[in-house]
Amino acid sequence: MSRDSLIPKASRRPTEVTPPARLSHLQVDPRGYPIISVIPQQPGDVDFGVLSEKRKLVVATYDLCAVCALPFRDELRWQVIFGEEIQKVDSSVAVPEAPVHEICALYAAQVCPYVSSPYARLGDPYRKGQRRPETLTLAGFASTASVFGYASDVQKGENVLVYEMADLRRTHTLVSADDAREVYETALRTETAIELDDQERRIVDLLCNPLPENNEDSGTAMAGAALIIGAAFCPDIRQVQGMKMFTESHNSHYFPFATNLLFKPELMAAADFEDDSFAAAVSWFQTRENLPAVLEKWRLDAARTLRDPQGRRPPIARRQAPVVRDDEAIRKRHEAEARLRKQRKKGKGPSQS
Repeated sequence: MSRDSLIPKASRRPTEVTPPARLSHLQVDPRGYPIISVIPQQPGDVDFGVLSEKRKLVVATYDLCAVCALPFRDELRWQVIFGEEIQKVDSSVAVPEAPVHEICALYAAQVCPYVSSPYARLGDPYRKGQRRPETLTLAGFASTASVFGYASDVQKGENVLVYEMADLRRTHTLVSADDAREVYETALRTETAIELDDQERRIVDLLCNPLPENNEDSGTAMAGAALIIGAAFCPDIRQVQGMKMFTESHNSHYFPFATNLLFKPELMAAADFEDDSFAAAVSWFQTRENLPAVLEKWRLDAARTLRDPQGRRPPIARRQAPVVRDDEAIRKRHEAEARLRKQRKKGKGPSQS
């Protein structure tokens, strides 16, 4: 029996798969597919075949999953790696896709046509018709080390955001449909809730809902707000696809404003933002005891190089979040994986390291 015969030729319909609870706040398209956080979401026009660089910037700023838009907390950050590329990964890798939660990646392996089927073909204008590599590996990393703009290997002449993933911890190599289903069902049984504070909930709500009154993708407004709290200092962000609008004459205030707030953070408390996205971003920033590592790095790197007219550096203090361990969630995960290992001894199961 060939390997291809073990893998379904098409993904399962969304109605056939129980979704993770953490996807419950996402909108769905008429077919039942959850509208994930990093695809363009113009009111009435959702394109699953394109990634929004503006939305990728937002999830990088707030340290959110690219599928459900909820924070990572202490969970690993997972990437989908095709073909033999996993063999080239030592402990880190740089990829143009934003990371996701493990359960969100496993759900995609059930319902996403591109991820779930080795027969899937690329649909973007640059690689349309090309068949995706056959082997699928999900790789879990301990952290996102950095995010920066970089020339795209696919979209010639365009720059995209690249995520540098660090400290590879675990992998799932999914050979068959049964492999993918078994690992997903195990993750579903042990899924833990992610509790949000009011400011986090506001960020997620704004990102995952359209702005019909402005007839625009909410990701645009959210990206602008992310710029002012520190995303403006993401390396080479001005050259990234879709960011030109923030540097044009009528929108040129974003970057100077971000610099001003870096030197005078007290202005955030005094500012009265009419825009919901800006107000939400500032409220979130002011209520953080610690900032996500990527945002913290952008701000610290900027503080090392920027000077005011008197030659002074910004008065920035390190606010990087410590590693938080959810011991109960980790215990449940270990118990579930122990059961899975016992099952494997009785017959062929999914490859995992």
